[in-house]
Amino acid sequence: MYLFFSIFLFITFLCLLWNHKRKKYIIQKVCSMPQPEKCQLLNELIQPFGYHYLPYQDIFFSTFDAWQREFGYTRSFDCLAPYFNMVFDSEPVYFDYDNRTWLIEFWKGQYGINSGAEIGIYCADHIIPPEKRSKELFHTVTDEEIPIFSMNLTRYQNQTPQTIAAITMPHWWLAAFRMGCFSHPSSLFADFCICFPNCNIMTAFVHALLKLGYNRQSLQICGSRVCFSYGTAATFTPCGFFAKLARCLAQWKNRIFCKLYLYMTRPFSCTVDRLLYLYFYLPFLFRRCLRLRRCRCKKYKKICKAHRKKCFRCKKKGTNL
Repeated sequence: MYLFFSIFLFITFLCLLWNHKRKKYIIQKVCSMPQPEKCQLLNELIQPFGYHYLPYQDIFFSTFDAWQREFGYTRSFDCLAPYFNMVFDSEPVYFDYDNRTWLIEFWKGQYGINSGAEIGIYCADHIIPPEKRSKELFHTVTDEEIPIFSMNLTRYQNQTPQTIAAITMPHWWLAAFRMGCFSHPSSLFADFCICFPNCNIMTAFVHALLKLGYNRQSLQICGSRVCFSYGTAATFTPCGFFAKLARCLAQWKNRIFCKLYLYMTRPFSCTVDRLLYLYFYLPFLFRRCLRLRRCRCKKYKKICKAHRKKCFRCKKKGTNL
C-alpha cells in the first residue's frame, strides 16, 4: 500500500517538474520570437477561420474572403446566438432598392471572451414584404455593390471611455473583436460610417433609419456617405423568459471564461503572446478561445502540426521558431 502511494507521489512529482520546465521553455520561446514572426504565425493559424490580427490595435477583424460569406444571413442566427455564448444588441435596417430588399445590420456585445462589434450588408433577389423579412435568408452582395465601412467601438467602464477598435475598409461584413475583454452590450457604443457606391442607395438607407426612429439631426450625411452613433437599438425585440435566461447564463459563463483566459496567460499582456502561448502549451484552449469546436479544416491541422514539431525540435538544434 505504502509502496504504491510512494510511486504515485514520485510520478506526480515528475509530471509537475516536466510541466514546469515545459511551461518555462514555451514562455522563453514566445518571448524570443520577433514581433513580425509572431503576427505572421498567428495569422496563419486563424486565417482559415476568416480572421486577421491587427497588432497595433490588438484586435481581430474579419477578412474579405472569409468563409462566412457563403452562408448569408437570417434572423434566426441572432435568436440562437445566446445559446452559443454570444450576447449582443442588434439593429437590422431593411430597405428596398433596385427591385430588391436590402439589409444592413449592426451588432455590438460580447462574443465568448471577446468584446466587439459588426456591420454587414446583405440583399435578397426580390422585394420581400415587411412581415416576411425576419424569416428570409439574405445573401451577401457582389464586389461591385460593396460599400466602405468605418467602425469606432468604445467601451465605457466606470464612466471611463476605452477605445476597443477603430477600423475602416471596403467590406461586406466588417467585424472587430478585442480578446480577453468582458463587456455588457449596454456599455458599448459604436460610431458607424458607410460610404455607399452611389447616392440613391444611401438615400434609401437613410429613409429606413428615419422610419426606425433615428433623428435626422443625429445623422451626418456628406455625398454618398452617412455616419451615426449606435448606443441603444431603436427596434426592441421582446425576449421570452428562456431567451433572457440564456443571455444571463451566457454572460455568466463569458465572464468566467474571460477571467480563466487572463489567468492562464498571465505571463503575457498582449493578445498575440497570450494566444501563441496557449497554442504551444494548451492547444485545446487555443481552439476554445477562437470558439472552435472540433476542427475539420485540413489546412489548419497541417499548419498546427508543422509549427508544433518545429517548436519542440528546435530546442535540440538551438534555433528559433
